[in-house]
Amino acid sequence: MTCTKFHDSIWGFVIYRCSRGKQTAWDRLLQALRRKVQEDARFYMRQDVLKFHHLHAIDDKTLYGATSYQVRDHFQSWVPKNLEGRLRPDATNPQNDVDWVHATSTPRYEYCLFVDDVCLESVDHPGVNSPVVKLLRKNWESPSPPQETNYTVPAPFHDGATEYDEEDVGWMYMPLQEYLYKYDLLGKGDWDDQYVRPPYIDGTEDEGELVGHWRQEA
Repeated sequence: MTCTKFHDSIWGFVIYRCSRGKQTAWDRLLQALRRKVQEDARFYMRQDVLKFHHLHAIDDKTLYGATSYQVRDHFQSWVPKNLEGRLRPDATNPQNDVDWVHATSTPRYEYCLFVDDVCLESVDHPGVNSPVVKLLRKNWESPSPPQETNYTVPAPFHDGATEYDEEDVGWMYMPLQEYLYKYDLLGKGDWDDQYVRPPYIDGTEDEGELVGHWRQEA
């Protein structure tokens, strides 16, 4: 969460707004996230960590409509700037601090959340897993060069170029209710252990339970 070179202690995901959708839906989504963190912290008797939680929301109109690739590029640029801003004025050679590697490889700096049209729509479509956000891996590398990312995505998937169930597309859906759970798991484990190709959440859903099913029903 921190190291001796930082002037603060912070944990929590960064979340991007990438949709021109309803402002009220965006506000409700953020409120629901923060409320869920508080509820889970109380449930697990970890109220002591609440004061250090910071859900950093980036609402930049230039990112409305951004793809996962564009969000990743922005996040990769944001991370070093944010880390530099957290350094104490007298901090020198932070990389030599024994806690630096751990503090800079927490889920806050390895993953981010982003919200597109489907995610905002999920706020108004109650379900077992709704609302949802997209959880993105910072260091994922596309198997295709940038100029070849306009591929046809096979149904029912929401990204990827193959029909392989386990193709890693660099992001996955995350129910709001799993915010603290995922943050904890990703801090202890590995992306590959958690990944499920979208639109699936756990891989057992039928068509009527998939994220975005309401678009097919409209």
